[in-house]
Amino acid sequence: MDDTTAMDETTMSETQSMAGDAVEEQPAAATTAPMDAAPLRSLIIEREIVVPVATVAITALPMENTVEIDEMFEDVGDTEQFKVMDLARKSPNLTTFVKLIEQANLVQDIERLNEATLFAPTNEAFAKMDKQKLEMLLMPDNQAQLMQLIQAHVLPSKVSSLQFNTTQRIELTEDSYLPVDVTLGGTNVVVGGATIVKNNIEASNGFIHVVDTVIQPDEVAVEDAVGN
Repeated sequence: MDDTTAMDETTMSETQSMAGDAVEEQPAAATTAPMDAAPLRSLIIEREIVVPVATVAITALPMENTVEIDEMFEDVGDTEQFKVMDLARKSPNLTTFVKLIEQANLVQDIERLNEATLFAPTNEAFAKMDKQKLEMLLMPDNQAQLMQLIQAHVLPSKVSSLQFNTTQRIELTEDSYLPVDVTLGGTNVVVGGATIVKNNIEASNGFIHVVDTVIQPDEVAVEDAVGN
């Protein structure tokens, strides 16, 4: 992809790379309106995989939402007093998502981010996944695949739902990305096949956007054509 194509197809840029405790961030873009800039990117972790000792059983993962979507975080009060990970822990509908972040050994990586946006699948979103595939991802030897799945749900920047538009995309690697589709005057946002069903829950360092589907990069990522 040449620079002109990248400018046409995307609206903002934020690059995060981690090697151990090293964190490098570019300045965050404003969060109030779409902007014309370089690609928006998902969280990128570059470090040796540490295989967890314990395995999380699929039966230990909640697969039902206990709170209505519209009522999520309503009991928290001032959500901006919490960082995104702490805020995610406060919703019973996100219990499975939080457990998988822990299983993927990504909690500290997310907590170290100065700014972050989570596309947070509900428990019922995970219930829609193929059971055998979810069980496979929970196996210790498959932590790398689980990390890739979780990273697709994390942006190392603070992005409100108003910033997304259909010409935008989220880069996973240099040659693959998640499509973004915005319709109904910006009120319907779909990222990698996952619809945002409750948006802009603001934390002290970012946003949580609740989604109804788990983003699965191996199924929904789009590859760049040769020469683009």
